[in-house]
Amino acid sequence: MHPQLAKNIDVAKFVKPTPVQRHAIPIGMAKRDLMACAQTGSGKTGAFLFPTLNQMLMEADELGDTATVEHGRAHPRCLVLAPTRELATQIYKECQKFSNASRIQPVVVYGGADMRHQMQSLDRGCHVLVATPGRLCDLIERGKISLGKVKHLILDEADRMLDMGFEPQIRRVV
Repeated sequence: MHPQLAKNIDVAKFVKPTPVQRHAIPIGMAKRDLMACAQTGSGKTGAFLFPTLNQMLMEADELGDTATVEHGRAHPRCLVLAPTRELATQIYKECQKFSNASRIQPVVVYGGADMRHQMQSLDRGCHVLVATPGRLCDLIERGKISLGKVKHLILDEADRMLDMGFEPQIRRVV
């Protein structure tokens, strides 16, 4: 595990993985695709964030810090789609906690909030983009985000997004 990620996990006082983490993290660390189902509060966010951040940090060490903003357009390396702004914000905070003091810059975008502030955050750099489908599509159409460099795609609560009618937007993104 990357030393900075291990340190951040230590600082957060995570000592014992939850069952979903125990099963999912080794698969993610092996760079394999994964679909996991578990109850709310079971540690799913850590299960997908730890391997993803680890891979991104290792790659950043190997290749150096590559630009995430080109010609006014953000080029995230990881996209996390969530159905609600509450869940997107929660995932973003976890990502901030576990990428602290590293090269990884997370950004969150969701509807119902000031778009100018979100665009300014994107302009400062974005390695991990946590987004709701509607706002993501809007920012793509405005030319503020390109998904051309995304290597990690995470659909959190994908079934709920489909139930909420986000299927057309998800199809446009994916």
